[in-house]
Amino acid sequence: MGNANHSKGQTAAGDNLHLNYLPEYARFLIQNYLEEFVALSITLSREEEVPLLKYFSSYSDADFFSLAKKSNSDLLSLLEANNLQQYINKSTAEYVNNLLPTILREDILAEDITLISLVRRKAFRNFLHLFAKDQNHFNHVMEDVDRFTAATEVATFNAYIHIQQEKINKINQEVEARAEQLLEAQQLAGMGSFFWDIKEGTNSSYTQSALQIFGITGPTSMQAFMQHVHPADREKLKAVIDKAFNEDGLYECEYSYIKDGIEKKIWSRGFVKFENGEAVSMKGTIMDVTQKYKLLQNLQQSQELHQQAQALTHIGNWSWNIADDEVLWSDEMYRIYGLPPQSEKITLQRFLTFLDAEEREKRRLEIQRSLLTLQSEDYLIKITAADGKIKMLKGKGEVITDAYNKPLKLNGTCQDVTKEYLLNKDLQEKEQNFKQLINNAPDAVIVINEAGIITLWNPKTETIFGWSAAEVMGKPLSDTIVPARYKAAHEQGMKRFLATGESRILNKTLELTACNKNKQEFYISLTISQTTQAGQTAFIAFLRDISEQKNTQLELQHKTELLEYKNLELKRINEELESFNFAASHDLQEPLRKIHTYSSRILDKSKEMLTPQVASDFDKIMTAASRMQNLIQDLLQFSQNTLQEQQAEPVNLNAIIEEVKNSFLNDIEEKQVELHVEQLPVVKVAAFQFLQLFINLLSNAIKYQQPGVSPKITISAAVINSNNINFPGVFPATNYLRISVADNGIGFEQEYAEKIFDLFTRLHSRQKYEGTGIGLATCKKIVHNHQGFIIAQSSLGNGATFFIYLPEECIVSL
Repeated sequence: MGNANHSKGQTAAGDNLHLNYLPEYARFLIQNYLEEFVALSITLSREEEVPLLKYFSSYSDADFFSLAKKSNSDLLSLLEANNLQQYINKSTAEYVNNLLPTILREDILAEDITLISLVRRKAFRNFLHLFAKDQNHFNHVMEDVDRFTAATEVATFNAYIHIQQEKINKINQEVEARAEQLLEAQQLAGMGSFFWDIKEGTNSSYTQSALQIFGITGPTSMQAFMQHVHPADREKLKAVIDKAFNEDGLYECEYSYIKDGIEKKIWSRGFVKFENGEAVSMKGTIMDVTQKYKLLQNLQQSQELHQQAQALTHIGNWSWNIADDEVLWSDEMYRIYGLPPQSEKITLQRFLTFLDAEEREKRRLEIQRSLLTLQSEDYLIKITAADGKIKMLKGKGEVITDAYNKPLKLNGTCQDVTKEYLLNKDLQEKEQNFKQLINNAPDAVIVINEAGIITLWNPKTETIFGWSAAEVMGKPLSDTIVPARYKAAHEQGMKRFLATGESRILNKTLELTACNKNKQEFYISLTISQTTQAGQTAFIAFLRDISEQKNTQLELQHKTELLEYKNLELKRINEELESFNFAASHDLQEPLRKIHTYSSRILDKSKEMLTPQVASDFDKIMTAASRMQNLIQDLLQFSQNTLQEQQAEPVNLNAIIEEVKNSFLNDIEEKQVELHVEQLPVVKVAAFQFLQLFINLLSNAIKYQQPGVSPKITISAAVINSNNINFPGVFPATNYLRISVADNGIGFEQEYAEKIFDLFTRLHSRQKYEGTGIGLATCKKIVHNHQGFIIAQSSLGNGATFFIYLPEECIVSL
């Protein structure tokens, strides 16, 4: 349980359990969604009908939310600090030590444990898509959640079992004590009473039997009396007397007493009388429990001692005189029925009034049967005593007959067994609840004893492994689900633990293989905890079929390895592309420059000698060469637009736009371009790439102007939630920086909005609008380099707007 209440050999669930991903997720929830997480947990708890909720029904919604928020905040804070062990220790210690707010530990059902774990897992999963970067990250976090859930369930179940065992032990102790009292009442002997004058000391008195028990002739001082008490018991007896004087006035103790070389075991009980808050006397009874048979003889002679014996054991005796319908009750019988001793005359009809209608008829028939058969059966009845208390009474009877064998009397005893009955009933209910929990558990549950023999096999285990409980109960676990190659190791591990108490697997969640009835092996998740069963060491195992998840994991591992191979291949291809870029930048452009140069020389020197057709052909050659050079330059620029981490730096986009304006200064003046730029943020990007991005976008906006209309270009920025973005793959409830570049140019049909970002895509002829069809592809690549995306909106003749979306994290300042 994480404290001194651990049974021998147990360790706290979660020991050495380090969570790799859940702490960061817990921090994310605390910082962003704590109240939503709490609200969802409450809603899920109500949907799952967690039984514990009924103990909070008197709370207002606000108070209940505040309590839940405190609990969940504590949990998430400990998970954030990776202190799962501290959380488990704290929660189980509060549970075991009955320190939980509002509820008692006895209120917690086994069903609460599983449902609370289910609610937590659902709550963690619900917000995970807001945190997880990808599916792999999502799976890692959920694996941590599962480990956390398993660890807390094991610890809580251990605490639950420990508490149930405490109750069982307490019931057994009380039953044993009651049985011992009953035995003493039946065999009482050597009993005496005393009056101890504490204040004056001169009026103390003992009954004769008390004097005989102590072997004295008259009252003695406490100091002289203590000299005969066994040295080992003196402090205990003194502590009990001091407690009676200073606290509740009740004195009861058993101690050894030595007189004349004879040692006796004395049981004593007394009641202190107080005057003005000061103890003045004690009146009580002593019993020589070494010779209990003498006490029975004394009980037959002394009605007072007999009544004391009945009071000690809550046993009364009764006798029904059939002829005159007179029932004689002992004083204790009156007390059992809530009446002052001998306060009224009892008849059979009066006795029956303490029973309800159903019990009354049942008891009447039992009495009639006894009178007919002359055999009285033991009985158990429920009564409503005169003081309103509901009690369970257990009785025995005997039929007394005359010389003609006709019934004269019914004699018997009656004992108040209410407490034992309720405890046994509660135990039965707890055992039934525990059985239902095990039978309805979503995981396989197996219990084995220290010899490795199966003693419990729940229905889920039957489903997973194929054996019915009847087939495996009483058999060694190693003959069932343990694969043959692991059998020896399993048996050696059991022997090592029993010999040394050391274990490598207790209270840990393991993944390993097991086999089913058909000897097919598959992966399982296994958690084993130590417990006790009938006073002997036992082990409880929780198992879950994870073959599907494991196969998925193995497949993912294979795909990861394949991806690594593809990455290496891509690296090789990129290296080849770099070689090609070098060749394109040098080897391809050099012949083009020569073609352009020599063609120009021929035209300059021989222009008058050439026919018009030849001169036109040379012009076309030079134009084609120039276009080819531009195409190669654009391709090089496109291929070189990759983003390295060290290239990203805080960049003022307003400065970038100013630099772009200077590049287009002549075009802006010539075409009377109106450029409106709103305040733009500082963002962490590659400056040279964003310079190229805006050059390409403004170049297009100026190039594709409406005939006779001055270009108008507007650049703005805003933070937009992903719920307002219609683009595949955006994370829900996430913010993006949106940069808009809008113009009043010729526009295009919206059906081409995606196609225009493809390499070499042109919607117009070269004769009308110059270009290589690479500019927008370069824009798309630059934005993609920064984990963003770019989209276009337009209609023919109504201009176009390009939207650049970047993750909010890139913003340095607005």
